[in-house]
Amino acid sequence: MKPGEPFIVLADTREQAIPPMPDGVAIVRRCLREGDYTLESLLGIGVVERKSAQDFAQSITWSRERFDREIARLQTYRWKCIVVEEDLTWVYRCTLAHRNSILGTIASYTARHDCPVIFAGDMAGGGRLICGILRRWEERLAAEKAVSP
Repeated sequence: MKPGEPFIVLADTREQAIPPMPDGVAIVRRCLREGDYTLESLLGIGVVERKSAQDFAQSITWSRERFDREIARLQTYRWKCIVVEEDLTWVYRCTLAHRNSILGTIASYTARHDCPVIFAGDMAGGGRLICGILRRWEERLAAEKAVSP
């Protein structure tokens, strides 16, 4: 990306509400196989799944089997994560599941599936976090290519 050019983030066409993004970010809608956000340079390499607290709580309880299949499909990606647009206490409030069950699920996604769950605090924080993660993955990929023969 050259100075002055927008940072272009690809958002899945099924995303209903794009979170506020930092200045200089442009969103391009594209049908993504998995996840909700990526970059052109990260297609097939890195993807971010975005969830509201309520959606995350439902995904790890009532819709657990479906969401586990979704996480399994992310295993083909080198980099992946789940960004939740609230803090963990909101997830506790959105479900009757015991907090140890919720924490165990988060630990499992992180340790067994190499897919960390990151809490952004709110929707604006989610947009900023998504962009920050994607930018750093892109920088890491570029640095790796620069040292490769």
